[in-house]
Amino acid sequence: MDDLGSASEDQVILAWLQAEIESPDFQAYLIGNPPNPATLSAALKAARSPDLRDRDQNGLRRQIITNVYGFGQGAGSFQGLASDISWRRVRLTTDEVGELLYARQGAAWPILAPATRKVVEGATNVGHVYTGDQTNMVVLSLASGLCHSDKRVPEIITLRRPDGHLVILEGHARATAIALEAQRFPKGVQVYVGDGPSVANWPYL
Repeated sequence: MDDLGSASEDQVILAWLQAEIESPDFQAYLIGNPPNPATLSAALKAARSPDLRDRDQNGLRRQIITNVYGFGQGAGSFQGLASDISWRRVRLTTDEVGELLYARQGAAWPILAPATRKVVEGATNVGHVYTGDQTNMVVLSLASGLCHSDKRVPEIITLRRPDGHLVILEGHARATAIALEAQRFPKGVQVYVGDGPSVANWPYL
């Protein structure tokens, strides 16, 4: 693991939005009902052409991730987390990505990695252990996309447990796809790591 320095909440939020923005379901949510194409257009620009010095863009990205996932509210994906989280950007080898732990949430990940919760176990099983939902297809599609695209992969977002292990907050499918296509990442991948007293209160550790 190479420590690349401190990271801001705005950087973490940007990575989260970039990971979600191409999903048709996510876009449908953003466009609203009744549809407002201008809202979606602004969100797409904030994700695809980001300027972290632009307060309006940062505010829009934060509003979206707060509304959808509970960022800064101690709710949703951020249940139990307070405003005491500090963030760092690190570079992991693909072997280290394989050692990341799936969060204790969702039905699919415990099925794919029942013994260890590790991404490497999930990657081993995703091709032949059916999760009962679309997870297998999503991971394998992402892995195929990594083979045929030079697009930058958004950072995986993790939390550091009190025992030092990293648990995925956002990016379960992406991490599994990276483990499947490890040869595509000879220089490793970048990951955000959050740490702070309230991490111990996160129910999905």
